[in-house]
Amino acid sequence: MKRKQKGAEHGSIRAEFGRPDRNTFCGFVFDEADPTRKFSVELIVDGLIVATCYGDRLVGRLVENQIGDGCFGFAFRVPEEVIISAQTVEARLANLNVPVGRPIDCDKIEASISENRIADIKWVGGLRFEGWVALEADSDETIEISVGQEPILKIRPSGWTHIDINDGVKAARRISFYLPDRFADGCVRILSAKTAGGRNITPQPLAFVAFDNGLETVLAQLGKWESERLRGKLFDQLVPASLPFSSYQAWKSRFPPVVVEAESIKAAVVMVGGGSIDETIDSLEGQRHPDWAAIALPVRNGVTEFDPKAALRFLEGEADDSEFVVFVLAGAVFSECALQRIAQAFRTKADCICCYGDVDVVMGDRSVWPLAFPAFDRERMLEQGYAAHLFALRRKNALHALNSSNNLYRLFNSGFDKFVKPSAVLHIPGALATLPRIDAGLATQELVEATRAHLEHRSIRATVRANGSGIMPAVRVRRDVPKTSRTTIIIPTRNRAALLKRCVESIMPAVKKAAASVVIVDNESNDPETLKYLDDVISLGLEVISVSGPFNFSRINNLAAQHSDAHNLCLLNNDIEATDDDWLLEMLSRLSDPGVGAVGARLLWPSGIVQHGGVVLGTSFAAAHAFNDRMDGDPGYGDMLKVAHECAAVTAACLLVRREDYLSVEGMDEVRFPVNFNDVDLCLKLRERGKTIVFTPHARLLHLESASRGKDEAEDRKARFERELRMLRNKWGQSLIDDPYYNPTLALDSAPYSALAWPPRSWQPRSNLPPKGLCVPSGF
Repeated sequence: MKRKQKGAEHGSIRAEFGRPDRNTFCGFVFDEADPTRKFSVELIVDGLIVATCYGDRLVGRLVENQIGDGCFGFAFRVPEEVIISAQTVEARLANLNVPVGRPIDCDKIEASISENRIADIKWVGGLRFEGWVALEADSDETIEISVGQEPILKIRPSGWTHIDINDGVKAARRISFYLPDRFADGCVRILSAKTAGGRNITPQPLAFVAFDNGLETVLAQLGKWESERLRGKLFDQLVPASLPFSSYQAWKSRFPPVVVEAESIKAAVVMVGGGSIDETIDSLEGQRHPDWAAIALPVRNGVTEFDPKAALRFLEGEADDSEFVVFVLAGAVFSECALQRIAQAFRTKADCICCYGDVDVVMGDRSVWPLAFPAFDRERMLEQGYAAHLFALRRKNALHALNSSNNLYRLFNSGFDKFVKPSAVLHIPGALATLPRIDAGLATQELVEATRAHLEHRSIRATVRANGSGIMPAVRVRRDVPKTSRTTIIIPTRNRAALLKRCVESIMPAVKKAAASVVIVDNESNDPETLKYLDDVISLGLEVISVSGPFNFSRINNLAAQHSDAHNLCLLNNDIEATDDDWLLEMLSRLSDPGVGAVGARLLWPSGIVQHGGVVLGTSFAAAHAFNDRMDGDPGYGDMLKVAHECAAVTAACLLVRREDYLSVEGMDEVRFPVNFNDVDLCLKLRERGKTIVFTPHARLLHLESASRGKDEAEDRKARFERELRMLRNKWGQSLIDDPYYNPTLALDSAPYSALAWPPRSWQPRSNLPPKGLCVPSGF
C-alpha cells in the first residue's frame, strides 16, 4: 500500500515529498501567502546535494484546489549508482535550508505520492491545438473543448505521445484538434478543455488569435525588406499554418496547383490492371492538356502486370508522335491539370527522363486521403515501389524500359538499373490522380519480383522477401554484407555504470553475430562503480579509451574514429538497449550500398512510443524526429515505418557510417555543434558529397533519451542549445526550408506527417539534389 507523506509547514509554505518508485523522488512546494511564488528545490542524499530543480511542474490536485496556477511540482530521477547505497533522501528549498516534506528512509519507504499531472494542451498556431491527457489505454473518454463559454467540439484522444513525468518514460494519449474556420477572424479568444467526467485539463485557459488571409497582405508590404524577416515568426504563429488531413477536400479546393500555360506536347497514356477504364478515360477527357492518346492493355492476373509487346505496338502506332508516356493503374481518376503539369515538367527540365506526382487513395467509406511523396527515394522505391502506380517517361526511355519489364514496379525501377543523375527524376507536388483501391498483398509479390530483378541487374547480392502490406505493398531487402568488412561500435560514457552495463550486455549478441568490436570512450568518469566496470570490460576483451575535458559529443566520437582502424563505425549512445541480435547486420546491409553515407535505426522509448523514425528538416525552422507521435507497430504515414527509406538525416544515438566517409567530411563539428545537431550536420555534409542517408525500421532498439547527460533544462544548456540551433540555421538555412524528402504540401508547424500545410510551400517540380552548406566563419 502506498503511504502519503504529511505536508510540512514553515510559516505559510506548504509542501509534500515522496517516492513513487525506486529512483524517483518528487513532490510540490508553494507559499500559501503568495501563490505566485516559485521555489528551487535541492535533493540531498545522505547529507550531500546531488541535484537541484525548479518547482514549476503542473500538479493536478493543486489545480483542482485552485491553488495559484497549479504549477508547483518538482521531480528528480536519481541514478541507480547513487540510490543503491543511500540511507536517507530529503528535499530542501535551495539557499533557504527549509525542509520540503519529511526525509525518506530508503530502507523502509517503498512508495509515496505521484506527481499527478493529468494533461497538457498547447496552441500550435492558427487554429491548431495539441497536447496529451493521462487516460487508461482502453479509455474512450471524450474531451470537451470550449471557446469562451461556448462548447465547440467533443474529441477523443487519438494516437500516443511521450511525456516527461517524474523524469521517467511515460506514454499518454495524444490530443490534436482544429477549431472551425470561423475563429480565424483576428479576434483574441480563450480556449478551455475538460474531460467528460468534469476534470479541467486547461488550468490556465489558452488565449489565441488566428487570421485567415492576413499573411499575404503583410508579406506583400514587408517581403522586400530583409530586416523585416524576423516578423515572420510572429505571423507564422498568427496565421493558420496547417489543416487536418480530414479537411483535405476543402484544402484542395482552396489551394489548387499553380500551372503555367506551356506549348502542348503529345502524351501517350498506358492503362494497366483491372480497374475501371471508363473512369480513367472520363478524367482524360476533362484534361486541360488536350493532346493525348490512350490505351488499356489486356488485363492479367496481377495488379500491375501487363503485356509489354502490346504497349510497344501502341507507342509505335497510334502514339508514334508522343513525347512522353504516362503509365497508370486503370481506374485512376486524373486531376484536371495532371497531363499539363507533367508536360510542363518535361519542358522545363531538359535532362528529366522520368517524373511522378503525389496521389490520393480512397478508403472503404469513400473518404479520400493524400499520399504526399518525397523527391526521388531509391530505397523506398525498392521496398515500397511508391511511385510506380502513376509515373511518366520520355518516349525513348519508355521504349527502352518496355524491353525488360512486365509489371509497373519493374518498369519504373529499370530506369535506375544504371546510374541516373538526381536531376533526371522529378517529383511533382500535389495529387495528379486518385488511385483505385489495389490488392496490396498481391502487389507485394509483384514488387518482390521487380526489386529482385533490379538488384540482380546491378549485380547486387541480396535477399528480397514480402514484408506484409498496408495501404501500399511492402518488401524487405537484405543485401549481403562483405565478410572482410570490420565494424567498431563507439560508446561515449561518463559514470552511470548501470546504464552502460545494460547497454553493453544488450548489444553483445549482435556484436558477436556481426564479428564487430566495441570501444568505450570514457569522459572523466570518477564513480568507483563505473571505474570498476570499465576495468572488468577490459578483461573481457572490450577496449576502453579515455578522453578528458568537458563533455563534447562531437570531439569524443572524432577521437574514437581517429583511433579506430575499422571499415565501419557505429556511433551508439550509452542509453541504448538492443531488443534482438539482428539490428547491426540489418544496418550493415544498408551501408553495403556504396551510395549510402549513413544508416539510422528505429528507436523506441521504453513506453513503446517511437522516439526516432528519421529526421525531417524544417519544423520550427530546425530539425525534428519523425513519427514520435506513433506507437511501435503503427505503419506510419504512407506506411513509412514498414519500409526502409531515405531521409535528410538520422540521429547519432545509433548511426552507422564508413570510417572513410566520416573522416572525409572531418567527422562531427566540435566547435559549432559540440552537443546538439552534430548528427544533422554530419548527415548533411555526407549528402553534400552525393551520399544518401537511410533509415531502416528493421533495426529496432530502445532509447532512454538523454539519460546519460540529463535534459537541456539548465540555463547554460539552454543557452548552448540556442547557440547551436542558430549555427544550424546559419549554415544549412536553405536546406532547412527545402527538405527534398518532405513534401511541401505537408505542415511544418508540429509533428512531421501530421497535417496539411496552409498554404502549400511550392507546387514546382523538384529533384533530389544535394544540400549546400554555407561556410560560416568561426565566432559567428
